[in-house]
Amino acid sequence: MREFWKDMDDKILAELYASRAGADFIEELVTKHGSRFGGSQEERDAGNFLVQRMLELGVDSSWTESFSCHGWTRKETTLEMTAPFSKAFPCIALPNCPAGMVEAPLVYLGDGDPQSYADYREQLKGAIAMVSTANPAFFHRGMHRGEKLGRAIEAGAIGFIWLRGEGGGLPETGSARFGQNCEVPVISISLETGMEILRAGKQGPITLKIWSNNAAAPTISYNAVGEIKGSTKPEEIIVIGGHYDGHDISPAAVDNGTGIAVILEAAKALATQKGRLDRTIRFIGFAQEEMGLLGSEAYVKAHKGENIVFMLNLDCAGNGYFGRLTLQGWSEDLAWLKQLFGQMHEGHVRIGDAIGTYSDMYHFSAVGFPSGSYASSNPSNNGGAPRGFGHTYWDTLDKLNPRTIQLDAILVAKMIGRFATVNQLPFRKKTPAEMTEKLRQRGMAEVMAYELRTLPDETKY
Repeated sequence: MREFWKDMDDKILAELYASRAGADFIEELVTKHGSRFGGSQEERDAGNFLVQRMLELGVDSSWTESFSCHGWTRKETTLEMTAPFSKAFPCIALPNCPAGMVEAPLVYLGDGDPQSYADYREQLKGAIAMVSTANPAFFHRGMHRGEKLGRAIEAGAIGFIWLRGEGGGLPETGSARFGQNCEVPVISISLETGMEILRAGKQGPITLKIWSNNAAAPTISYNAVGEIKGSTKPEEIIVIGGHYDGHDISPAAVDNGTGIAVILEAAKALATQKGRLDRTIRFIGFAQEEMGLLGSEAYVKAHKGENIVFMLNLDCAGNGYFGRLTLQGWSEDLAWLKQLFGQMHEGHVRIGDAIGTYSDMYHFSAVGFPSGSYASSNPSNNGGAPRGFGHTYWDTLDKLNPRTIQLDAILVAKMIGRFATVNQLPFRKKTPAEMTEKLRQRGMAEVMAYELRTLPDETKY
């Protein structure tokens, strides 16, 4: 088997090592289809573009799968300080910000650790909460935007401001709620704007007014799917997926243009191995991830009866020389996976187990399909803005590194080539009840409640 895999690796390397096609693809995607915002015509056109590109790369078949979901359209949003003096400030609405107006005192919660919500609980009632994007400095885990927002609303806040935790004049976007309008107006401002507002507090208590007229309506989106049919075990399906939609304020080149580029480059290499791959491989570009993992949720609902033996999610792969592969609740299989990566001569990749609830692997793991996620990065000092330039205006083409896209495509193709040909994969399908218990053990049940999300055994798949 090792000789078989060595020959496969040699062909993958020959196909990809000198390739710059991944970065070229992202430039074409961005130039032709912009941000691909959920529910937009740009997103739908990009889905068809992916289908055509996968066929050109040699997959056996490719198609789109439509689904209906909540849609949101950005219109006008304003932020005004009405006390201690009057002044307007630049801002953007977070997706799923409802139309409406609120005027209320400001309560600043810093980086939004749970203790800050407890300390300011009384003041938050009827107030506008402002919280930094930074991970809490004195808490044992990171906190997502959705949890910080949910804690503020639960405490009685009637408005929410997402404050970029790093300088540079950038507000940071991100969906306020998963697949539905938020209960209160939610906006984002830059660090510089936030600090100017807080300095006004030296002259007296701060009161802010948020006004917005965004629109929400049902929409249709499309997942883009390509397939290489397995030769001897076609009913066993391996999924490689990542979202192709982006946020409407930027080209979304890195989040997640790079992940899609890695998927397509891996598809190109694996297509050269047709007839040698025992299991079926599906390559999926998910729509509407940024609006609440809506595309992957729709896909799992439509395909939950299939024998999906592994799902690998690529969200921001191809971004650096430091890779991280995370199983999603299958810690018992870590030793097997680490041994496999050692045999691949990819022992530098960090491998661990943690259930992520904020990208497209989540719904696969929630129903019990074995799954993992892979991303890569370079060391960063963006402590106040963990996403770097992601979810900002400057998630642009100049951030791409063609070499790291190429290297991650090689790694993914080698990994999936082995998954498709090894005699037996170790991963056991689990039940939603088992996954719920794992989430509870890891403290995520409380978090998901703040986000208005159901646990796996409560979700209607």
